[in-house]
Amino acid sequence: MFPVIFSTNFFELHTLWVFFAIALIVATIALIRLSLANGLKVQFISTNAWKIIFWGLIGARIWSIINNYSSYFSEISFSSFLRLFYFWDKGLELWGAIIAATIYFTILCKKNEQNFWKWLDVLVPATILGLAIGGIGTFFDGTNYGTPSSLPWAVNFDNSAIKFSVPIHPTQIYTFLYSSIIFTALLFIGQNPKVKQMEKSGLVGLIGIASFCFLHFLEEFVRGDDALTIFDIRIPQIAAFIATMGALIVIYRRFRKKRSRLHSK
Repeated sequence: MFPVIFSTNFFELHTLWVFFAIALIVATIALIRLSLANGLKVQFISTNAWKIIFWGLIGARIWSIINNYSSYFSEISFSSFLRLFYFWDKGLELWGAIIAATIYFTILCKKNEQNFWKWLDVLVPATILGLAIGGIGTFFDGTNYGTPSSLPWAVNFDNSAIKFSVPIHPTQIYTFLYSSIIFTALLFIGQNPKVKQMEKSGLVGLIGIASFCFLHFLEEFVRGDDALTIFDIRIPQIAAFIATMGALIVIYRRFRKKRSRLHSK
């Protein structure tokens, strides 16, 4: 584990932020290339990129505050209020970013008369690639860690912030592996001639959402970091399950109609 690259009296460079920057750059490059390959206007996404990132960060922060309310609201004071805006404390949550960015992007597409489904087919693979790189960053940072494990690849983190002193599941590496596999699979699916000739778009993006969320749902069974729970079930796991089922339902309803029309002719 290597959470800090270097530190001075005035500044600390965290490994997590470095990998976050790398993930953002790589995902942006992938998004541009996929957009061009699918005949989409890169200008639309480049013009609104920082707005999407901004709202994603807002959503990630709000979700983190809700998820860790006890630490943010341990006392009522002006200083504790200011802490809510300290984004650099690494208090950001994936699901908050996804929900906020998706809502804002949907509004943008509607406002600018853009095909949301076509954009979904390029945004989802690019985002999953970024999440794969981010998984490495969280591994070095010691966040998003797992539960104790006796498996040969279990790791031991020397970090006081981790509540286990025994080997644990390297869930961050799991994220990197399955995200990388999904990204590669989505590229192959997108290049399939039958998929390219489909009248409706959105299949690649929906498959990506369903696959990633389902594997993240499974990952939550071996996550050891703290999270809000409902009936002892982690809220991120509930969110992953809902997202998986939602994507599968949309796939069924969206592409079933096309098959019905073909059979009726």
